Amino acid sequence: MEILIFPNALSLFMETGFDIMEYDKALKTLWLKRIGADAVDFGITLALAVFIGLYLIHFDWISILFLLQGPIWFVYSSVLDCVGGKTVGKYLFKIKSVAFIGDLRGYQCIARNATKLNFILFIADIIAGLSTEGDPRQRYTERIVDSLVVSEHKWDRKTESVEMEKREESEEREEELELPS
Repeated sequence: MEILIFPNALSLFMETGFDIMEYDKALKTLWLKRIGADAVDFGITLALAVFIGLYLIHFDWISILFLLQGPIWFVYSSVLDCVGGKTVGKYLFKIKSVAFIGDLRGYQCIARNATKLNFILFIADIIAGLSTEGDPRQRYTERIVDSLVVSEHKWDRKTESVEMEKREESEEREEELELPS
């Protein structure tokens, strides 16, 4: 007896964040804001790491990028997330870190920012969160500690069901127009 396994068979049952982004404008907007905020925060912490590394410790550029910048970004993000849920980048892009229940606790702030110790791990965390089943607003480590980032604008927080209803209505209208009378 031979069993055939189709490579895309699992994709019939699982919808990832990448799949949802194809039709959900609010999710796409949120991720663009998150990436923009992370780029701002990365730049701030890299500038601090360059100053410390070149002028105080006398590191080379590779050491600054791989040994110094990550821990600075981790501490910066963890402290600011715990204090107000926002880093400078999140403030500029009007997004905020929150817990599913209550306020962000210290362990949640530390765990959700742990991958910022190395920017390659951080990018892998984003990809893992968007390519697996679960809340598409979360990086993988955020799922572990029940936290996420949300937009502070009410008009950016459209739920998936509202978007789905609009899409279904437009598809129904298109089908009605295509039917011969």
